[in-house]
Amino acid sequence: MTARDFVVCMVRRWYVTLAGAALTLGALYVVSGQQPVYWTQFNILLVGPSGQQQQTSVLDHPLYGLQGLAGVLATEFNEGHPPLLTGDVDATMVGTGGREGVQVRVPNLGTQWRPAFPANYLDVQVAGSTAGDVSMAAAAATQEVEHLLHIRQNDLGVPWALRARAVPSSADPSVYPVQGSRSRALASTLAAGGALTVAVLYWLERWHPRRRRTTSAPAQGATWTP
Repeated sequence: MTARDFVVCMVRRWYVTLAGAALTLGALYVVSGQQPVYWTQFNILLVGPSGQQQQTSVLDHPLYGLQGLAGVLATEFNEGHPPLLTGDVDATMVGTGGREGVQVRVPNLGTQWRPAFPANYLDVQVAGSTAGDVSMAAAAATQEVEHLLHIRQNDLGVPWALRARAVPSSADPSVYPVQGSRSRALASTLAAGGALTVAVLYWLERWHPRRRRTTSAPAQGATWTP
């Protein structure tokens, strides 16, 4: 199909061309109106019992460190669902497609194939539509982790002198707007809409050709008389 044939096809099947243009314009309008996602990240450090240096506890031994407690708190916060396992500790919830909610996980300090969780802190990430909502959700997540830690140690009967504490890395974490390139998004949407319209036109022209009127030629040997 030449360029001239394609232009003729677009004119002849104007309804397909018009529908493709309308859908593409609608998609462009939706993409251009996308608002940025607000996001924050902070850590909640698990701190062992305080006291004088000559006092020792089982928490000083690596076997009884706070790494396991961090995993328990993350599992309880996520209501039994395993936290997201990523191969890069810098991966964010927005980067993995999350636009709203709270994500609490123990950072994977190993690799995707050999995960390792030696950290005694929780990685907390919050995303939302406004900066105020993100700040409120971050404060609520900190309180929830502190509450879960308190309940867990109550159930285990841990003495107050040996109790661990949850300390956030920032009482008021900074909230950042996250937004991709609008020009690239519009260009990609326009290209996708145009390609889809062209594919539909080609398919209709290839598999559903227009019926053309045919004229029957005079029979061989027949003569014409005025």
